[in-house]
Amino acid sequence: MAGAFSRALNYLTARSRTVKETTDYLLRKGFSPEETGQAVARLLELDLLNDKKTAVQWVEYCMRCKPRGRDRLSRELLSRGVDRAIIEETLEMLDEDAEFELAMQLLSPRPVSQWPENKLYRFLRYRGFSFPIIERVKLYYEHLTWE
Repeated sequence: MAGAFSRALNYLTARSRTVKETTDYLLRKGFSPEETGQAVARLLELDLLNDKKTAVQWVEYCMRCKPRGRDRLSRELLSRGVDRAIIEETLEMLDEDAEFELAMQLLSPRPVSQWPENKLYRFLRYRGFSFPIIERVKLYYEHLTWE
């Protein structure tokens, strides 16, 4: 177990990881399921592995550096092995106004008023923004062009 534990500690130094990511990593590195389970249990016991904290850190990072909508964040967290209940709880911090601000932040360096409507929808939808948020952004830019 010492080898798996030290390898997992090394893996966690770059950034926080989920239980699934760490388990998959250790299994890929050739550790047995028993060693992997013991190492993960020890990391959980020491609170070095915590899916809730990892999800919160990921959402905060994305809000700061790489704006994404709730849908995309949810998909990314699911693919990282975070439980749906934790994802829903974590994404509660991202209310509709905050998501609208993220969409606006994402669009700010671009001349959106010149885009065809379908391009705006595709651009924001790909980044995980919901249709009500996209519609709100579209109305905001339409309002700007009316003035």
